[in-house]
Amino acid sequence: MLVDRRYHCVACIAIKILMKKLAATALIITLFSMGCTYEAKDTRFGKIGTSITPKSEPQTEITSTLPIMTDIHYSAKYCIECHVEIPPKKGPKFLKYGGDFKKLCRCHYNTEQNYPHPVDLEPSEALTRRIPRELPLQDGKVTCATCHQIFNQCHDKPQEKIFLKDTKFLRGAPYQNRTDLCFRCHDIDEYRKYNPHLQLDPKKQIIEAKCLYCHSEVPDENRANYEDVKLLVNAESICLGCHSRITENLWHTRHLRKPPLEISKRIEELKDKYHIILPLDPEGKITCATCHNPHQKGVIPDKRAGAKGAGEKFRHRLTDNMCVRCHPMRDLSKYPELRL
Repeated sequence: MLVDRRYHCVACIAIKILMKKLAATALIITLFSMGCTYEAKDTRFGKIGTSITPKSEPQTEITSTLPIMTDIHYSAKYCIECHVEIPPKKGPKFLKYGGDFKKLCRCHYNTEQNYPHPVDLEPSEALTRRIPRELPLQDGKVTCATCHQIFNQCHDKPQEKIFLKDTKFLRGAPYQNRTDLCFRCHDIDEYRKYNPHLQLDPKKQIIEAKCLYCHSEVPDENRANYEDVKLLVNAESICLGCHSRITENLWHTRHLRKPPLEISKRIEELKDKYHIILPLDPEGKITCATCHNPHQKGVIPDKRAGAKGAGEKFRHRLTDNMCVRCHPMRDLSKYPELRL
């Protein structure tokens, strides 16, 4: 049987045969669902490097209508979520938003999932010298594409896609330990068993480098309130970067949301009664720091409300059983979502 040279894979040959039996719309759906890279000259598909829809100007505003949690990776039907045009295997990527990864990877920016490394930051001069060429910066800043070879997901072979999904398409993968990638840039001696919560030196002086692990600038511990501090990224991303296993505990993960009205009132009552802070994030959601004080005892002066709980077990801002302070046991029946 002669094979049309316009088609380069078995899947495409099969589609060629089915063209006589399938309607054009069904054919297009089949082709995209298979995730095949094609090089057809058929005008119904357009040449490589052209849009399925008419060519548009470079986009700056986000136009997607997909739900934020849609997994657009590993499927050709979502190519135009990131590309203005369908790119060739080797050549221009035709990225939307001028190649701004903060917009392209927007699903991963404001999230409570476990993303341990901040992005859109310019590393120090010393750290920049350590970053290998294989881990590219964009305009001198770390982006998602610094560590992830995002375009590697555009493979035809299913087994390759399974491998890439398992390794999160990290550059240079596979690694025996995922932190092996981290130490391509960071000094292993500086980060091994690093505990950013031990923030005082032997002379009880604040180690400012520990502050900058979470904060973009060192707060004034004598004056700053929770609303004044500036974090590198949202609080959940910072905490889950190290404490990833807490997501296995439903009691923890179910708290990462806006509290019901009754609980919100209870939080305000507790703050006034015990002279403590139970801070919510800018969107009014509970975070890890609502219940746990992330600072070592002595960092914030004892007389300040933000110091409470720093010396307690689990650094609970309230002693004894903190859970029943907000959820009296007799009232738990009102909150079925809290029951396992």
